[in-house]
Amino acid sequence: MQILINVPDTLPKSLIQKRIKQLEESLKKEAEKSKKKASKWALLAERVANNPVHLAGYSEQLKKDMQEFRENAEF
Repeated sequence: MQILINVPDTLPKSLIQKRIKQLEESLKKEAEKSKKKASKWALLAERVANNPVHLAGYSEQLKKDMQEFRENAEF
């Protein structure tokens, strides 16, 4: 992704580059934190999606149940 930021010409280029580097590092840290904070349900759903064999034969029924829930859920 690219982001365009307008800064005054009077700012030193080295300062701008330093701040951009800090921003990139901060965003990477936040992205890592959000990955680590996944709920137990989100982790389970990811595991089921990535490895349906883990369910020892129940994956098809689970997929049907999940689809039925999505179709009938009202919030």
